Amino acid sequence: MMRKPTLAAALAGLCLTAALPALAQPAVFANRAACLARAEALPDFAFEEAKLWERQGGAADARLCQALALMLRADWALAAPALEASAKELTQEPRPARADLWARAALSWTNAKKPDQADAAYAQALALLPDNVQILMDRAIFRAGQERYWDAIADLDKVIEKAPKMAEAWLLRAQAHHVLALDSKAKGDVEMALKLSPQNGEALLLRGNLYADAGIGTKAKEDWEKARRVAPGTAAAASATENLNSLTRLETEAKDKARAQEKKQKQ
Repeated sequence: MMRKPTLAAALAGLCLTAALPALAQPAVFANRAACLARAEALPDFAFEEAKLWERQGGAADARLCQALALMLRADWALAAPALEASAKELTQEPRPARADLWARAALSWTNAKKPDQADAAYAQALALLPDNVQILMDRAIFRAGQERYWDAIADLDKVIEKAPKMAEAWLLRAQAHHVLALDSKAKGDVEMALKLSPQNGEALLLRGNLYADAGIGTKAKEDWEKARRVAPGTAAAASATENLNSLTRLETEAKDKARAQEKKQKQ
């Protein structure tokens, strides 16, 4: 979930390293900010240039730039440990910046399909910033993806407490409650998600599913039709269409069965 701001903005609080020693030729980068900007624009080139910069004396800044370039080019298995190494090395940097690096490492571990390492990295990030809503939300998404729904709900409870207008958190908690067959709680959560974001296709799909499970077909159909209308081309719209088609088949079968039964009774 690449929701991060630009690297330069996210890491703006990081201090520059001490001045580099005099070199026979100009260094590849004058400072960390220049390397990060290059990594965002051309991560493959930036990675190689940052390695050269490290040999020229770029030190921790150059290693950080390499780690972020690896992440930006989606080289997850190499990016994750490199980001962790930078988070450990930059001990004098502000806590938000170090927490951000741990969170990026967690995302990279997740994409590398290393959930245990991702979980540990999220723990490190939250040890630095225990009340950070975005990191808690990211970990909740990760935990839900691992089918650790109760753990996800625990994180979402904190997110909703601190950011009650975050529709995404209400929706994810509704989905987790639904999977756990806690449909009354799921209904309350999805209603709040729709209050905050009335055109949310996923929320409409879920509420329609909840109505269908409760035997309220008319309401389910209304939500599914609206989901298709407000979120065309999305997975939510595709699922809503499939549900509508299934409901239509069931209704047709029920009518055919009723007619057959009525005909049999008249004979």
